[in-house]
Amino acid sequence: MAGTAFEAHGEWLKVALHDHSTRSDGHLQPDQHVAYHEWAGFDVLVFTDHWRLTRMPSRPHLLVMTGAELAVDPLGPERYSEILAIGIEELPEDPGGDRAHWMPIENYVFKTFPDYPTAASYITGQGGVCYIAHPYWSGLPPEIVIGAEGVTGLELYNASAERENGRGDSSYVWDLALEAGRRYTAIATDDSHYGAFDIGHAWTMVRAAERSREAVLEALRDGHHYATAGPTIRDVRRDGDHVEVRCSPCRAVVLRSRYETGWGVVAGERERQDGVRVLERDDSGLITRARFEPDVAVPFVRLVVTDEHGRSAWTNPL
Repeated sequence: MAGTAFEAHGEWLKVALHDHSTRSDGHLQPDQHVAYHEWAGFDVLVFTDHWRLTRMPSRPHLLVMTGAELAVDPLGPERYSEILAIGIEELPEDPGGDRAHWMPIENYVFKTFPDYPTAASYITGQGGVCYIAHPYWSGLPPEIVIGAEGVTGLELYNASAERENGRGDSSYVWDLALEAGRRYTAIATDDSHYGAFDIGHAWTMVRAAERSREAVLEALRDGHHYATAGPTIRDVRRDGDHVEVRCSPCRAVVLRSRYETGWGVVAGERERQDGVRVLERDDSGLITRARFEPDVAVPFVRLVVTDEHGRSAWTNPL
């Protein structure tokens, strides 16, 4: 991974990486999604219709990219595992999965790859990037996630799944994968289907050299992004094992690592002083800058900031 997003050169782009139109199981036409995302202040929209490539022209303030939500053979009855393919330009006629699971659904034909590594190889072979979709919502066992050789990362936060049944945050399985040595990066998405109320709840901030397909894909491959359901992470600097973060006003800032290891502070409560200090607050006492000085070496660290409304943002491993 080439440094962090906060060390990279380029501009921050607000990116929607999971979006469904009427070409698969969404309720809005593709041009309506484009117009809505541009109006909502997004810089990049990736269509990820199920087993369909939805191609739409970009607009002056919105880069539109192709992608798809694909699937692999199920873990059991109705236990399908899905993968987001970002930036691909073609779909396989025969992805190699068990045809017993293939079927027409709404406006597309559902197919499967035999497993995640095969799907990842196909996607990255086209220059795309790929993420395990909503692992908590799908009930994926940790060994499936950890064994997904070749994937870029996982969908850490899916706003649709969170709203639907509270299974949108896959932090636990991400940490297990990181503890096992997988350097997965993470994205946050709306998984938009309806348009009227499910756009703008979660997105990925990408630090790209320019607003182009190639630059966005390169930044995603390099991990130059962070996931958010609202808060802004303004800067992160690491000096050895010490980490300093600046963020929009938050009630909690946490440095997470392997099991039993981590440091955090919460605004307005008696604060820990061992390993972490609050450096700046806003007028209401919310944290805007903190510094972590752990006294032990850890295999990975990542930051989570949470605002007063309970919305979080997550860095990739630093």
